[in-house]
Amino acid sequence: MDWQITECPLPDGAPVPMQQHPFYGRACTAMGSRVITLCTGPPEDPLARAQVLLRRWPLFGDFALLARGPAWAPGTSLATMRQGTEALARHLRRDCRGVMATCEPVEGVDPLAGAGLLPMVTPGGQARLALSAPDDMLARQHGKWRNRLRRAQDGPLRVDHAPLPDVADHWLLLREEAQSRRRGYRRLPIRFTQAWRHVNGPRATRLFTARYGKTPVAAMLFLLHGKSASYHIGWSDELGRQCHAHSLLLWQAACWLQARGYAWLDLGTLDTETTPGLARFKLGSGARPFQIGTTCLDAPGARALARLCGHGPVITRPTTSTPARPLEHL
Repeated sequence: MDWQITECPLPDGAPVPMQQHPFYGRACTAMGSRVITLCTGPPEDPLARAQVLLRRWPLFGDFALLARGPAWAPGTSLATMRQGTEALARHLRRDCRGVMATCEPVEGVDPLAGAGLLPMVTPGGQARLALSAPDDMLARQHGKWRNRLRRAQDGPLRVDHAPLPDVADHWLLLREEAQSRRRGYRRLPIRFTQAWRHVNGPRATRLFTARYGKTPVAAMLFLLHGKSASYHIGWSDELGRQCHAHSLLLWQAACWLQARGYAWLDLGTLDTETTPGLARFKLGSGARPFQIGTTCLDAPGARALARLCGHGPVITRPTTSTPARPLEHL
C-alpha cells in the first residue's frame, strides 16, 4: 500500500479526532510546527489520510508523530487498516529517524497490535459523547447526573453562546491559565487556542457561558472540526459549581451540536485514579469510554528490542536505505 505526501480531503462519511483534522494541522503550522499530509488511494477520493507532525530531536534528527490516525474511509476492513498503518510507518521511516504513533482502535482492536513496533505508553481511556436526539441523550445520562441537570435548568443561571472572540486576553483563557497553574494539570498553551481561532475562523469554536445576572460563573469552550467536536477548556467559580453550571453547559452544547449535524463530542481523558470525580462527570453525561491504542515507537533498534520483548513479528522493511495536550477539569 503506497502513501504519498500530498494535500487531499478527508475520506467522506465519518468524523475524525481533532488531531487528524486539517484545522489541527493549520493551528500547529501557525505555531511553527512542521506538518505533512499523506494519502493512500486516489487523491480526490482517498482510502485514508494521515496528518503527521515532524519534530527535530537534538542529537537524533527528525521524528514523525502520528496521533490518533490515519483517518480511514468508512467500511475499510481491519486487515486493510493494519496493513496500511504498517506501510505508513515504513514510509515515514525512509526520511525520519523514528516514528511515534498512536492509533484509534477499530472494533476494539489496535491496528498497530502485532506490528513489531516497540510499545512506549500503554493505552489510555477517553470519553466520547454520541450526539443523537435529545430524548436519547437524556436517556443515556445517569440518574444523578440528570437530576443535577434539572436543578441547573431550574436555577438562576442563564446560558449564552457564540464563537470565541479573536482577542489575545479573553477572560476565559486567562482564568483557565491561572486555574491550570493552581491545580497543576497539563494543558495546551493559550497560543494554540489563539492560533486555532485565527487560522480556522470563528465558526471553528463555540464558547458556552453560564451567567448569574451579567456575571459569568462558568464557561466551556469547544473546538469544532468537520463532523465532530472536542471539549477544549473550561472554568467555573464556586457559585457555578453550586449551581451545576457545567452540567447545564455541556447539555446545551450537546444539543446545539446535534442540531447542526455533528456526530460526536470528545470529552478527553478518563482517569479514574487521579480524577475520579471528573471521570464520573463525563460518564454520567452519557459518554462512553473507549481506549486509544498503545503509543508505539519505530526507531533504530526498536524493532529488535520489540522482538526480544515478545511484542509481535517484525515487519520486513524494504531494501531501500534509511537516512539518518489536564485539558479536562469540568
